[in-house]
Amino acid sequence: MRLLNPSILIAAAALLATGCQPPESRKPRQPARPQASVAAPEVPDVVVVAAPADAGLPPAPPAPDQSFRATPPTPRPVADVKLPTVAPFTLDNGLEVYLVEQNKLPTVFMSFEFDAGEIDDPADKTGMVSVCLDLYSEGTAELDKIAFAEKQADHAVTIWSPAGKETSTINLRTLKSELGPALDLLGALLRAPGLREQDFQRIIAQRKASLQQARATPQSVAMRLFSSRVWGRDHGYGRVQMESDIEAITLDDCRAFAARLKPDGARLWVVGMVSKDELTAALNQRLAFWQGAAPTPKRLPAAPKPDGAIHFVQVDGAVQAFVLLGHVGPARSADDYVATHLMTQILGGSFSSRINMNLREDKGWAYGGRGRISYRRQGSQLAIYASVENATAALAIGEMLREIKGMRDAEPTADELAREQQGALEALPAKFASPSETLNTLKRLAFFGLPLDYYLGYQASLREVDAAAVRAAAVAHLPDKGWSALVVGDGTMKAQGSDKTVLEALRELAASKRLGDGGLVVTDADGLPLE
Repeated sequence: MRLLNPSILIAAAALLATGCQPPESRKPRQPARPQASVAAPEVPDVVVVAAPADAGLPPAPPAPDQSFRATPPTPRPVADVKLPTVAPFTLDNGLEVYLVEQNKLPTVFMSFEFDAGEIDDPADKTGMVSVCLDLYSEGTAELDKIAFAEKQADHAVTIWSPAGKETSTINLRTLKSELGPALDLLGALLRAPGLREQDFQRIIAQRKASLQQARATPQSVAMRLFSSRVWGRDHGYGRVQMESDIEAITLDDCRAFAARLKPDGARLWVVGMVSKDELTAALNQRLAFWQGAAPTPKRLPAAPKPDGAIHFVQVDGAVQAFVLLGHVGPARSADDYVATHLMTQILGGSFSSRINMNLREDKGWAYGGRGRISYRRQGSQLAIYASVENATAALAIGEMLREIKGMRDAEPTADELAREQQGALEALPAKFASPSETLNTLKRLAFFGLPLDYYLGYQASLREVDAAAVRAAAVAHLPDKGWSALVVGDGTMKAQGSDKTVLEALRELAASKRLGDGGLVVTDADGLPLE
């Protein structure tokens, strides 16, 4: 039962006393006027009336000494993360299975992973694997797209097949009680995927439309072209898809790719309410027909030497310019990974990073600026980027270079290091917070060749990193020159603080050789040189 405030009780009593006066003491009511038909307003259930000043309540006691409020409470130490237990085993068909039992929810999440991805696209068919994987889970030989979707809905099953840069996956999510029917549907797909011409043509049309959209804004243009600036257009990590690539893909290409998705050497990741015995029995019963060797990882050449050039793409009327600086980064398995992570966070990874505080809070040129490392199996890509006021494009690059130099020249402050260490410690449990997160975390560890218990000592490694190690990582991975730059905006507008245009200001910056000797290269929206 909820206790009411005494002030409210006193006020309510006064109202009741007034409302109980005899009828003659009240003012006569006026005749009601005719009113238009309108919806009656909602009347609150409780009317709050301020208590009269002389309600007889005792005065509030004086506030106690609250000097402790000047010092915020000290948070408890971050608890050690509890890693899930992984049970690895191999089926008779060579499929490597990694099982994590979780009994919180009656669900099962499965991900079949193959070492074939976008880097396996033929040179003249960039995007082929992605198109074929989208098509793969559209239906089976007996069930078209609609019928296959209805069968999944009947059993609360979801099956989908995304393509990655270096891997392809077939995912399945189901209730524990529907695991048998779910594997029956998956088995029908593995045995004979539909791969229909009508579905294929729809996906091709969607890809062509997406390509047109990718040329529409400075940010989408920059994101499409940036990897080619770092790795080169001929590298597996740097290809740029064109209409000719999409038009060259055929349905037979997809049939041939689908035939490569075999179990021997592939990996199956499972998280959910299922035991090893239950899973083994279900897989052997329903997928025994599935045989053959899986694809093996493709080796890529080293990245070309960076040219230190600024590439510029003209977008007429752009209010903001998208600016990126990039460079090839370290391997995920590098010994200084933890220090490199903290260094990147201080430079541009978090909201309080130097790049963001400079471009957003100090200069007011951008809503935000960031920096991050995107890791691949055979290297990584370091990117520093921001969408800035168009007139400040050249100035923004100068500030990015200044912050890079600052990371190389001096150790981070104690506050910066402590902030990012604490943030990393507190974020770690989220990697295992759900079945999906757990599965993806384990998959990434195996993808990079790291042990599945890698995070067992990760928290201690975070706490041990000092400022000298962070600076050493900056010196090792943030070059003073050789950055690949990309700017997408309107070069005809006047540059801030100058009589030059934006394009002229960028040309002057390139001539200063602060990035390197590559000069300025003007390209179209596909990254092809115009000059």
